[in-house]
Amino acid sequence: MIVKIKLRHALRIADEGADIDITPFGYTRKDVLLIGLGVTAIGFGLKSGLEFVGVDPLQAGNVVQLVMVLGLTVGWISTYIFRVSNKEMTYAQQLRDYEVKVMEKRLEGLTEAELVALLEQVEEEKRQQARGEQVN
Repeated sequence: MIVKIKLRHALRIADEGADIDITPFGYTRKDVLLIGLGVTAIGFGLKSGLEFVGVDPLQAGNVVQLVMVLGLTVGWISTYIFRVSNKEMTYAQQLRDYEVKVMEKRLEGLTEAELVALLEQVEEEKRQQARGEQVN
């Protein structure tokens, strides 16, 4: 039983955070409303700032609209490129989750003797890897 727990723990560590259920910013209704209010406030602030400096209100509105649309578009595209380069897309995450579930299911099907042998094999590979790193 202890061997199963150790192997499951190792799999969860390899998955990096499978047990943590913290919703990142931007994925709740409250976050979306805050983002929308923030973007709106920035737009009004820019327009008011340009009008205060002496720019015609109609011209200030056009400039703010152009800056906001281009800024949001470039920002959105950059987040997509960032997620693709870090392999944090939905499909990649689903694939990692599936692989972890398959490994857990395989572990459940192993006998105690097979689990002990597998754990010993993993420990031996760790020792060999550590020796290889010390030589280099």
